[in-house]
Amino acid sequence: MKLEREYCIDQPIDLVWDSILNPDLLAEILPGCKSLTALSDNHYKAEIEIKVGPVKGAYTSELTISDIRPPSGYHFEVRGIGTKGHMSGGGDIALTEKDGLTVLSFCAEGNVSGILARVGQRLIEAAGKKLMDQGFNNFQEKMAEGAYA
Repeated sequence: MKLEREYCIDQPIDLVWDSILNPDLLAEILPGCKSLTALSDNHYKAEIEIKVGPVKGAYTSELTISDIRPPSGYHFEVRGIGTKGHMSGGGDIALTEKDGLTVLSFCAEGNVSGILARVGQRLIEAAGKKLMDQGFNNFQEKMAEGAYA
């Protein structure tokens, strides 16, 4: 599964950068993430739930952030195991300034095994894109409210 999205955020790049390193925000914008707990700097325990059609899987996962390049982006890796299989993935978040806005680009690839994988790859990608869009809509609303300032 591959997810690529780009979002324009009406906030300064430095504020967006600080916000995308905030664990509470990461839990909000990562697809299916229900909670995120710091284990050490840039290493987190995550509870992730993926629902595709009538099938739902919950995964206890670990998220690691690396190749941190302030304020332009970072790389992330996630791996998890659940009662319905395994999941893993990784990708990059990049920030750029354009016409007074911050452009956040998200590019990730992931794999799911078990019953969710049997539901169908196209359904998984569509569900992932929908979750990404919902997460970033929530993020933009909270940024506008000053919740992560």
